[in-house]
Amino acid sequence: MCISGKPSTEGCRLIDQKDKPANATANRGVHRLALILCCMTVALLVAGALVTSNEAGDSVPDWPLSFGRWLIRSNNFIANVRYEYSHRFIAGVVGFITLVLAVWTYFGEQRNWMRRLGLIAFGGVVAQAIIGGMRVWFPEYKALIAVPHALVAQSFFAVAVSMVVFTSRSWWSPREIKTDEKGLPLRTLTGMTVLAVLIQLVLGAGFRHQAFGIAPHIAGAVIVAVLIATTVITVVRRHRDDGYLARPAKFAIALLIIQLGLGIAAYLARLASAGDPQPLEPMISLTVAHLVVGALTLAMMVTLMLRSHQVLAPARQTASDAIESRKVQSAPSGSTV
Repeated sequence: MCISGKPSTEGCRLIDQKDKPANATANRGVHRLALILCCMTVALLVAGALVTSNEAGDSVPDWPLSFGRWLIRSNNFIANVRYEYSHRFIAGVVGFITLVLAVWTYFGEQRNWMRRLGLIAFGGVVAQAIIGGMRVWFPEYKALIAVPHALVAQSFFAVAVSMVVFTSRSWWSPREIKTDEKGLPLRTLTGMTVLAVLIQLVLGAGFRHQAFGIAPHIAGAVIVAVLIATTVITVVRRHRDDGYLARPAKFAIALLIIQLGLGIAAYLARLASAGDPQPLEPMISLTVAHLVVGALTLAMMVTLMLRSHQVLAPARQTASDAIESRKVQSAPSGSTV
């Protein structure tokens, strides 16, 4: 359906109330909880980076308990144990929030795919906990285990960001459906960029844990920089007046510039501190900041990707067809559109 009453490839808008499931405005709580989960996941990433940067990964010898207890004694909370145990504690908080979010989504959402997404998030946090435990159980393979640990962590964060996007007020606002360009579709470009950023974050984790050298991470940085720059240029050229797409693109390019600077600074600091008996500043802070900005870049690109798929129809599909498809996907189970 179009505002004008005539189907076209450019003039169609989603009808606000008819496209919404009945409970769309009733799930603000789910949105807020998903947002809290994202913030806590960033805190968990910071805690994990502090463990790695301070070489504190072996400071607590057992798992899932810590020194045989769930809550350690104050005299144990010293030196590197502070980093490792804080990481475990925050991970427990993230796990609990994810469980609550999955249950709330399952019983409070009428979109079946959102219910599944909540379960996927909970499965991800469980998998991440198990991989973290394997890191403790098999210390001789800690460098290799760090790679899937980072992959699951960043993938989980991407899922959490997706849940924030899908439950946001802006997702349900009426928006114009446009046809994506044939030459270099933005939907495809954003998907490629998200995948490249995710792989780059994993390569960075592999380097920090000494699973492999710096060369793959540098090569990945070049690829990611080119893809993000290309994506942003494409958005600005085609959709500069559409803040829904332009805002995350602008944030992404700003984060990329910061990230490149942090990456160079962190590497130079690592070289300068190669002879130090233990990790020292500023290498620790630079490395942690580099990881966090990388995760935020992933969040921006995931947001841009999801929004692109929402408001851009493939070149072979008309805008009116895209609207009808979204109505079917958004409708509650068992209802008719």
